[in-house]
Amino acid sequence: MPPGHRTRARRSAAWLPRQHGAWFMLALPVVVGAILRSADAVPPSPELLPVVACWLTGYLAFHAATVWLKAPPGRRASARTPLLTYGAAATGLGLASLAWGGTDLLGWVVPFGPLVAAALALAAGRRERSLASGALTVAAASLMTLVVRFVTPQAFGDALGSPGGTRALWYTGLVFAYLFGTVLYVKTMIRERGSGRWWAASLAWHGLATAVAAAAAVAGLLPWPWTVLFATTVVRAWLVPVLAARRPVRPLAVGLVEIAFTAAFVVVAVTA
Repeated sequence: MPPGHRTRARRSAAWLPRQHGAWFMLALPVVVGAILRSADAVPPSPELLPVVACWLTGYLAFHAATVWLKAPPGRRASARTPLLTYGAAATGLGLASLAWGGTDLLGWVVPFGPLVAAALALAAGRRERSLASGALTVAAASLMTLVVRFVTPQAFGDALGSPGGTRALWYTGLVFAYLFGTVLYVKTMIRERGSGRWWAASLAWHGLATAVAAAAAVAGLLPWPWTVLFATTVVRAWLVPVLAARRPVRPLAVGLVEIAFTAAFVVVAVTA
């Protein structure tokens, strides 16, 4: 690869994530939170606009920070401008969110702060692609379901024990189960392709998620379509890596399958 091309690649890697699945991780919790608001007949909250924008730019700042942290000191300059740009934008949008939505929003720092700090610590140790890092970022993303549904932690606390609060907790858990399962599944397709250990871990996670959804359906806590959806993810987690072991599967094909499953998740959230 020519030196100029390598420089451009490093620069683009800091400005935008190369993993297309990151965009699904960012969007799905926001969409599900909006679905919950509609289901509970909650009126529109204009302050959510800067909150969601802060979330998006904050993630881009986080991504640029991971690129900066893992780069050798001599190569960190290429990530400095994206980090400062996104960091400034996220800070501005955060201040706008506080001005519009009130200082109660600061309560979300309690759950988000440790997750982001731990993920950055892993990036500093060049372990940003570890399973622990994936779990931390997915957990932070899943919390956005509650943010979009309730806006403030106080509103969420007031709803605990109510049908709307219980449903929001379940759906947040479903978002986490699906997205973390996707992390495992994608590893079996790309970085850990051919690893029986990772394939077994992916199957175990998807099977556990399906069993929990089925138990919740039996108890009347979740509609049955969730069990069907997660059961199909078990089939995906088993079948696609088996096919990929026989012939190469392009990342584009993996991404298209994920689009279909994410769309199915949204459809179940809307209709179930």
